[in-house]
Amino acid sequence: MKIYPIYHSGFMVELQDHILLFDYYQKELPITTSSKPLYVFVSHKHADHYNPEVFDLTKGFHKRYFIFASEIKDQHENIIFMHHDETKQVDDVKVSTLLSTDSGVAFIIEVENLKIYHAGDLHLWLWDDDTEKEAKMMKGSFMAEMRKIKNMHFDLAFLVLDSRQDEKYAMQGIDIFNEMTDTSIIFPMHYSSDPALMEKRLLKLKYNTNIVNTERVKCYEV
Repeated sequence: MKIYPIYHSGFMVELQDHILLFDYYQKELPITTSSKPLYVFVSHKHADHYNPEVFDLTKGFHKRYFIFASEIKDQHENIIFMHHDETKQVDDVKVSTLLSTDSGVAFIIEVENLKIYHAGDLHLWLWDDDTEKEAKMMKGSFMAEMRKIKNMHFDLAFLVLDSRQDEKYAMQGIDIFNEMTDTSIIFPMHYSSDPALMEKRLLKLKYNTNIVNTERVKCYEV
């Protein structure tokens, strides 16, 4: 398995017989042509997660599938739309979804005896100016989704670590996910606005044996 960070929440994962592309936003793709089938995942319609240019950028692949959150209304061949709490089989790839705490879905992909999680914008979005009611609702929504995957094993997970949140909030989502699941490798994402700050925060994570410093990696091979 090779993991290529692209930008923001965009990643490409190359497996023995499949290639997965998540939430492409901008920058160059590390692989633009292959005989392996490509599975393009888009978690929601926000512009920093979905760029329609992905259709043209991936024309070099022999076979393509687009697995999109149902809120995206674009029409194109081979699009499979998914609602939250849904499971679909796409050839030999099993795709399940969770409900985002912001927009769209999070993805769980089972392929080649691996289980991969991409959060999209499913995250514990807490802010200094939240009211007590707002914070309680957010925590409740986030924990409801985390309970659905409690004790699951993930070989790889992409999780939000947003630079706009205060430090006391920013890492709580990763903390909870790490405590409630058995996850081998975590790639933090969603911090394109301030990568330097994110790198400083990553260094403070005491359990960082399974967390990759995304900024320091061009291709992570397992």
